[in-house]
Amino acid sequence: MAQQADEKSTASTGLNLRDVFLIAVILGLLIPASIISYLSFNIQKDNLTTQLETDQRRLLDIVALGMQEPLWNLSRQAGNPLIASVMEDPRVISIRVTDTQSNQVFLSAVRSERRIGSVSYVEKPVIYRGEAIGQVTMEFDNENLAIALSNQVKNILMILAAQLVLSIMLIMSILHSRFLSPMRLLTEQARLLAELKLDSPFEWSRRDELGRLGTHLEWTRSELKRLVDELRAKTLALEADIARRREVEDALRRSENKYRELFWSNLDGIVISSLDGQVIDANPAFLNLMCYSLDQLKQQNFWSLVAEESEALERFNLDNKVLRFGYCDEFEATYLNRFDNQVPVSVKTVAMRDAFGRINAVWRMVRDISEKRAAEERVQLAAKVFENTVEGIMITDADRRIRSVNRAFTEITGYTQHEVLGQKTSILSSGRHDEPFYEQMWQSISEQGSWQGELWNRRKNGEVYPEWLAINAVRNSLGEITHYVAIFSDLTERKAADERIQFLAHFDVLTSLPNRIHMQDRVELAIHNVVRDNQRLALLLLDLDRFKTVNESLGHSAGDTLLQVAADRIRSALAPGEMLARQGGDEFIILLPVISDPGEAALAAERVRDVFANPIELHNHVLTITPSIGISVYPDDGRDYETLVRNADAAMYHAKSSGRNSYKFYTADLNARAREILAIESQLRFALERDEFVLHYQPQVEMESGRIVGAEALIRWNHPSLGLLGPVRFIQVAEERGFIVQIGNWVISEATRQLVAWRQEGLPELTLAINLSALQFRQPDLALQVKHALESSGLPGHALDIEVTESIIMEDAQATIQTIDNMKNMGLRLSIDDFGTGYSSLSYLKRFKADKLKIDRSFVRDIPHDADDSAIARAIINMAKNLNMQVVAEGVETMEQWQFLEQEGCDFVQGYLIAKPLPADDFAKLLHKDSLLPQS
Repeated sequence: MAQQADEKSTASTGLNLRDVFLIAVILGLLIPASIISYLSFNIQKDNLTTQLETDQRRLLDIVALGMQEPLWNLSRQAGNPLIASVMEDPRVISIRVTDTQSNQVFLSAVRSERRIGSVSYVEKPVIYRGEAIGQVTMEFDNENLAIALSNQVKNILMILAAQLVLSIMLIMSILHSRFLSPMRLLTEQARLLAELKLDSPFEWSRRDELGRLGTHLEWTRSELKRLVDELRAKTLALEADIARRREVEDALRRSENKYRELFWSNLDGIVISSLDGQVIDANPAFLNLMCYSLDQLKQQNFWSLVAEESEALERFNLDNKVLRFGYCDEFEATYLNRFDNQVPVSVKTVAMRDAFGRINAVWRMVRDISEKRAAEERVQLAAKVFENTVEGIMITDADRRIRSVNRAFTEITGYTQHEVLGQKTSILSSGRHDEPFYEQMWQSISEQGSWQGELWNRRKNGEVYPEWLAINAVRNSLGEITHYVAIFSDLTERKAADERIQFLAHFDVLTSLPNRIHMQDRVELAIHNVVRDNQRLALLLLDLDRFKTVNESLGHSAGDTLLQVAADRIRSALAPGEMLARQGGDEFIILLPVISDPGEAALAAERVRDVFANPIELHNHVLTITPSIGISVYPDDGRDYETLVRNADAAMYHAKSSGRNSYKFYTADLNARAREILAIESQLRFALERDEFVLHYQPQVEMESGRIVGAEALIRWNHPSLGLLGPVRFIQVAEERGFIVQIGNWVISEATRQLVAWRQEGLPELTLAINLSALQFRQPDLALQVKHALESSGLPGHALDIEVTESIIMEDAQATIQTIDNMKNMGLRLSIDDFGTGYSSLSYLKRFKADKLKIDRSFVRDIPHDADDSAIARAIINMAKNLNMQVVAEGVETMEQWQFLEQEGCDFVQGYLIAKPLPADDFAKLLHKDSLLPQS
C-alpha cells in the first residue's frame, strides 16, 4: 500500500524528488536574491538621484549667491569667472542669469557639445538686501545618472546570475551525495518498515543526520513493540513538561511587558538595528526626534540616518568597541531626520545577544543635544563679540580691579591685557575730571545700576583722548554687585570730523576763505552795527576776467591754482577788519564793515586791482589776470545782504561790459540791465530747442557793377516776450554762459541749408559770410563741423566765407593757423572782420592768407569829413591791395561814403545805403535785381 501511495503521489505531481529539490533551490535562491538586488538597486538609484539633486542645488545656490553683487552693480565682468567655473562641471548644459528689473538676460553660457539624453531644469531667484533682483536658470544633463543606473543593473544581474549558477551547482552536488542518495535508501527502508518486513536489519555506517535516521529506523524496528508499551508513560511526562513550559512563557511574558513599558516610556530615544543597519524597533522618543513613524523608519537603513561627517565615528565605535566589548561609552554625532535636517545627538551603544551569546543586534540610546550645542554656540559667539567688537570692553570686580579686557581696549588705550589685569581703573584717568565728578558717577552706578556719558581718559603713551563710556553693574542672585562692565568708544575721529564739518559749513575748501554763508552772517552782523552807529558799509563783488578761458585751456588744476593765488593777492590788499570770502566759481566778496564815504570803497577796489598788475606764472605759462569789481553801499544800494549782493553783481557786470579790469558803483540802470540779462539767460537755454533763432541776410555789393556777390548771415532771436533781438542783446550773454558754440553750429547748418535752397530756386550764386566767435573758434572740431555741413548740403567750399576778428586770430596764433589751414584746404574763404580795431601783426596777417579785409563801421561812419578816419580807411585799402586781398566796407549809409570808397578803390560795400539785413524771403527778392547801385 505504501508503494502504491508513493507511486500515486509521484504520478499526481509529475515530479520526482530531485526535480522538486532543484526547483526549490532555484526559487529559494532566485526570489530572495532578486528582492535583495531590487532593493539594493533602488537604494543605489535613490542615492545617485539624491546626490545629483544635491549637486544641482549646491551649484544653483553658488551661482545665485555669487551673482548678487555683479547683478546689483550690473558688472558682467565680475560675474563671468563664476559662470565659467560652474560650466566646468560636465553635467551643466547651460546657465542663464536674468535681470528682473529689465527682464533681460544679464549673463548666459551654453555648452557647445551636449549629450542626447534627459535634462532637468532648476531655477532660483537672486536675492540681494531682501529684494529679488534676478533669476538663475540651470539646465543639467541627466545622462550620467542613466548611465550609472544602467551599469548598476548590469552589475547586479551579472552577480545574481553567477551566484545562482554557483549556488545551484554546489547545492545539487551536496544534495545528491549527502541527501538524495541516502533518502532513496531511507525511503526503501521506510517502505519495508511500513510493510512490517523486519527480518533484515537496516545497516548504516554514516555518522551524519541521515545515518542516525537510519539507525533510528533500525532502533524503531526493534523497539516498536516496546514503544507501544511505554507510550502511556511518555504521554504523562509530556503533559508535565508542557505545564512547566507554560510557566516559563508566563514569566517571560511578564518580563517582556516590563521591558516594553521601559522601552516606550523612556525620554531618551532608543533605536534597535541589526549589525548590517536594518532598523528593527524604535521607541516614541526616537521617532519624534527623527520625525518618522515606526513603519517609515523600518523601511530605512540605520546608516541613512547618520550624517556623512559622523558615519566614520559610528562605524569605528561599532567595530572596535561594541563588537569587542559589548558597549560603547557616550559620544556625540549628527543624525539626519526625515526632512534631511541635522540633529546633534549624544549616543550610547549596547550590543544585543542571541541565545547562544552571539551579538546579533545593537541598541542605541540617543539624546537630543541641540540645546546644549546652541548654548555652546552662544557662549562662543559672546566670546567672539567680546573680542572682536570695535568698542573697548573692560570688566572689573567689585573693587574696580580690572579682570578682563578685549582687543579693542588695547587698540584704543595702548595697554595690553597682562599690563592692566589686577590694576585699578584709575590707571586710565586723565586728570581732567575732579573727584566730585567720579563720586557722582559711581553713585549713579550704585543707585541706578548704570551710567553713561563723555569723559577724557589717558592712553599708555600719555595722550589724552575723549571717549563715550557706558558702565553697568552686574549683580548676583542676592542683589550684590560682583562685577562692573565698561564699554567705551574713542571719540577722537568723531570730534575731528565735527570740526571738519564746521569748517566745511563756513569756509571754502580750495582757498580756505569764508564761504558765502559765513559772509552773509558777517554782513548781517555788520549791518546791525552800522545801523546802531548810523554809519555805512560797502560790498565789493569781484570776478576774474577770462577765468573760464584759463580753466578750459590749461585745465581745472590750473584754474584751482589761479583761484588760490588770486585769493592770496586780494587778501594782501585788504586792511585790518576788512573781510574776504569766496562767493563761488571765480567770484569773491569783500566786506568793508565801516566806511565814511563811498570813496573808501573805490580806494579798496583800486588796491585790489593793483595787486593783479604783476603777471602770474602758472603751469609754465605767464598770465595776466584782471578783475572786474562791482560795488554796492549800505544803505544807498540796499538794506539787506541779498539786495546788496544782487546790486554789486549788476555793477560788476557793468564793469565787464565797460572793458573789464575796472570797478563800477551800482546804479538803478544797472539793475534794470541785470534783470534783462537774467531774463535773456533763462530763455537762451531753450531758444534752440524751441527754434526761436532766425537768420537775416545783408547783401555785399560789388562797387563797380552794383551786383550782389555775397551776403553776411546775421543771427536774430525771436524772443517770446522781448520780440526780435539783435546779436548785441544776447551774444555776449551766450559767450559768458557757454551757449555760443551750439548757436554757432546752428548758424553754420542753417546758412548752408538756405544757400542750397536759393540755388535750387535758380537764383544767382553768391558767397555767404558766417561770423565765428572766439569760443567757437577754439573748439578742436570746428573744421569737422564745417566739413560736415558742406558735405551734407552738397555745397563747394568757396560758397562760404568765414569771418573772424583780429582778437580771435591773435589769441593763439599757432592753433588758429592750423584751424584756418584746415578750412582753407576745403576751399573756404577767410575774411578778417572789424579790421583796424585790434592789434594785428602784419607777419601773422600774411601767414593767415586772408581773402578779404572788412573795414569796421567805426572808421566808415565819419568819412570823408573826418581826416583821421579817411586816412585809416585809405591805408587799409592800400595795404589790402598790396597783399592781394579784397576790401569790404561795413556800415555804408551815405552817398559821400560810397563815393569816397569808390574813389579809393574799395571792392565791396554793405550797409543801409544798399539794404538792411533782411529775412530769407525778402533777400531772395533782391537777388532778382541786376544791380543795387545807389542813386545819387
